[in-house]
Amino acid sequence: MKCEYDKDTESLKIELSEEIDMSTCKTLRNIMDGYIIKYSPKECVLDLEKVNFMDSSGLGLIMGRYNLIKMMNSKMTILNPGDYIKKILGMTELAKDVKII
Repeated sequence: MKCEYDKDTESLKIELSEEIDMSTCKTLRNIMDGYIIKYSPKECVLDLEKVNFMDSSGLGLIMGRYNLIKMMNSKMTILNPGDYIKKILGMTELAKDVKII
């Protein structure tokens, strides 16, 4: 995982990689929440280009971070999801509120 904060745009970009599953979610959740709380970004961008697998716990991870961002009156964008992940995201309420590019 790679994380960058842009002070000019107050945007937090988090690049996730490889697998997002039950074995990685707890660690990812703690790290991501730490960055989100530390920076209180106006926008949180999740780049999923390097994610090759995501199960339901990964979906829960993303939805939980979205709820945290929403409580901060911020927005979320998801970049580069593969077709499989895009399909999963499209079946959730996230597709209505999150920009998926």
